[in-house]
Amino acid sequence: MGIEYRSDKILKLRVFRVKHRISLAELAQASSVSIQRISQIELMDCPLTPHIEEQLTRALEVVLLRRNANAAAAIADYREQKGRLFLAVPETEVIADG
Repeated sequence: MGIEYRSDKILKLRVFRVKHRISLAELAQASSVSIQRISQIELMDCPLTPHIEEQLTRALEVVLLRRNANAAAAIADYREQKGRLFLAVPETEVIADG
């Protein structure tokens, strides 16, 4: 990839991931790349292949799109429930709604 590996540098991927609170576990699950490998790549402790770069790029987008969809669903649910949020319900309803 032409990346110069230096011990005093990290990949911007880590900065982006931390800034947007994307965990290593979340990225690993979406990319099928291990947590350890992603960390090594971010710290520039192992080479980054074009294939892994593509996997991680796609995984970031998947994570962000999933979050966007979850946020949209939460907003829709909020709008539906807004007038009933301060009503008492059985505690088991929390478990049932998951």
